[in-house]
Amino acid sequence: MVLQCCLRDTRPVVAADNIMHALLVGTGKIAPSSSGWMRSIQRQRETCGKNSSKIQSQKRRMKNYRKGKTHFSLDEVLSVSPSERIFCATCSTLFTTRRRSKHKSCTLITPLTDRQLTQPSSFLPPRESAKKEAQYLFASSSVDVIINMLEKIQAKRVLCVGAPRIYEAITNSEKTKMSALMLDIDERFRWFFKPQHFLRYNMFNHYFFNGKKAKDTYQSFIGGKEKLVLVSDPPFGGRMELLAHNMKRIEQDWRTARRFDLQEQLPVLFIFPYFMEPQVLHNLSNFVMLDYQIDYDNHPLYSSGPKSMKNGSAVRVYVNQPASLFSFPESEGYHYCEPCNRWVFNNNKHCEKCKGCMSKDGRTYKHCDQCSKCVKPSWLHCVECCRCQPQDHRCESQGVSRSSKMTCHICGGSNHKRTDCPKKKRRGESLTSEHAGKKNKRRKQTLPLNLTEERKRNLDILSQLISS
Repeated sequence: MVLQCCLRDTRPVVAADNIMHALLVGTGKIAPSSSGWMRSIQRQRETCGKNSSKIQSQKRRMKNYRKGKTHFSLDEVLSVSPSERIFCATCSTLFTTRRRSKHKSCTLITPLTDRQLTQPSSFLPPRESAKKEAQYLFASSSVDVIINMLEKIQAKRVLCVGAPRIYEAITNSEKTKMSALMLDIDERFRWFFKPQHFLRYNMFNHYFFNGKKAKDTYQSFIGGKEKLVLVSDPPFGGRMELLAHNMKRIEQDWRTARRFDLQEQLPVLFIFPYFMEPQVLHNLSNFVMLDYQIDYDNHPLYSSGPKSMKNGSAVRVYVNQPASLFSFPESEGYHYCEPCNRWVFNNNKHCEKCKGCMSKDGRTYKHCDQCSKCVKPSWLHCVECCRCQPQDHRCESQGVSRSSKMTCHICGGSNHKRTDCPKKKRRGESLTSEHAGKKNKRRKQTLPLNLTEERKRNLDILSQLISS
């Protein structure tokens, strides 16, 4: 609506506003000096015009990108000195100094070295909007461990889904004999990686933004003869069902491209928190959680900084390969458990009764003989609940029972739920009428969404003034 408003000719509306202002002054409704109203309208239209030009510019850039055209290629930027290279954080554009005059009011990042251009995650401002596009980057120690894990399973090609630091480590290392393709929703990477190495991709619906050309690049990469491994670092707030579904789609595409049968399994390294283990195993039953803590550089909790969690990061690596294949550095506090035949954190002590290293959160668990399992060290066995619980929990002795029936939230009855409450209809009618009144009141106070509504509103005000 805003864009449509801005692209129309505003001269007739401005004239109508001038006439209306004159009538208001003539009828004595406002003083002749009260021209702030008109200036406010004019400023809004000017701002709207600027926004529309910015939107059109972004659309042109994306259209050129889909056609394989950009104002500046990476090779062209590399041909100038680091002091002449500029990245605009406001417009998400890479250019040289001769275009600097068009970005006077923008936030610019300069100079840019050759290494920074091949590792853009080292200087690009992370997108940290928790509700939209939170972007957290692996710490260097975690990158080294993940690269070592890929080498342990003899990966030759790596499909990085939302893991830019892993892609950069593979492509910039002379030691690793691996190739990589990055799939990420952050369009800024297109300025630094060629279309055959980076595809803009949504991991929640398996959508490629560049259409058939991007899909062909993806199919060509996963169809190679060398061993392929998928590395995925998704947003932790995403639905596990969608992530698992699309990872299975990638695996199916890989089987189809390689003409494998259903028994062939695509190796996957999936990064997710330990407290989401039930959801992960419910959707990916053949996965196992490794006891390695993934650190991030810019995460307030999952890092090694002063504000981090006292028991270490809550993020782990889930794999569909045997846990015995992977080893972790002793210098970071890990050791090999011979009975379990896997590497674990030092605080994760082996339990002879459970026959395993049972800790999940970085603490040393204790065994409860009554529960016949290991539990968190702060938990106590509750006789009323017949199991171990946190010390401040509410149990049957306080009037809360696990077996108690659900009560209605409206009337408090125990023989039905909220949806079947007999009082719901009567109460709902009164609430609905009251809500409708408030809604209509709010609707009258809203501003017009386009020029047509604004003209209608002005005419209504004029008719009211003339009739009075």
